Amino acid sequence: KHNANANANAKNSGDTKKYSVTLVEASPRVGGLVRDGFTSMKGLYKAEAGQHGFWDNYHNIFQLLEELPNVDIDEVLTGYAEQGQYSPNGLEAVWPVYRNMKPSLPTGLAQALYTRFNNLSIIDRATAFPLVAAFSEFDDSFDAWAKYDNVSFRDLCIKLGVSKRCYNEAFEPMILTGLFAPGSECSAAAALGMAYFFVLKSQNSFDVRWCKGNIGEKIFQPWVDVMDGYVDFMTSTRVIGFETISSSDQSLTQISKVTCESQDTGEKITLDADKVVFAVGGSALSAIVRQSPQLSKHKEFRRYANLRGTGVLATRLYLSKKIDTLYSANACWG
Repeated sequence: KHNANANANAKNSGDTKKYSVTLVEASPRVGGLVRDGFTSMKGLYKAEAGQHGFWDNYHNIFQLLEELPNVDIDEVLTGYAEQGQYSPNGLEAVWPVYRNMKPSLPTGLAQALYTRFNNLSIIDRATAFPLVAAFSEFDDSFDAWAKYDNVSFRDLCIKLGVSKRCYNEAFEPMILTGLFAPGSECSAAAALGMAYFFVLKSQNSFDVRWCKGNIGEKIFQPWVDVMDGYVDFMTSTRVIGFETISSSDQSLTQISKVTCESQDTGEKITLDADKVVFAVGGSALSAIVRQSPQLSKHKEFRRYANLRGTGVLATRLYLSKKIDTLYSANACWG
């Protein structure tokens, strides 16, 4: 999808030969569930699967919205606002708009001092500071992943002396909402990487904006409209196979052809390819690899079969009247 956007921009600037992009989509319309989502049980309302926020570090999405000629980013997204975090005991914490907090502080210290914890004492919060060493050491390198991927995030917190209350009321909710699994089931590497990106990369990292309506209508459809004519969209089409070529010394193998099948007619189509981007989820990629002898003979692809996904149940309630809430975003856990 990013390549397709680059192609559209190249075409708009007059460079009409730089890219030739084909996007293969199994769904009837480009984008699948992200674009169309679901409808309520009676079909009266559109219902997305989950709630999608746009955090401060989503630079590529913000840039895309700024560049799309048929989108006004401030008409599509809300402004920044405080967020409430709830447990079965009620409101636990309020996340402020960190970009408005003065003075600007080093990341970590800013989140600790400016987040308004209703019940978590400063003593409990202080027990989290040993995690700073882990964040400093985790530099996203192979060695760092090898070290922290073999221990769960919960066990790392216990080892570093994070209090039980601090873990349960501050870190466990963060892991549940960010990785959709408890800290005991997530590697410390995955948790540290997620927390760094969404919370600790800078003071403003956890500031978030929300879409004023359906993302498919407000964002995805205008993006597709801009790309239409520059990108060849093959919808209702599944990828069923690949052909590869190898260098003379067998040191490099690349995909040279992609075989597709129309779900409407059953017609098989072979596409020549210089580059292939797998813009799919982990489970889908694992299924593609299992069905492809050309891909499954490479260990880099076989490893995807070991990825364990998490089943998430998304429930959307439609109320009979508008209800005012303290905050526009109210994360709950328990």
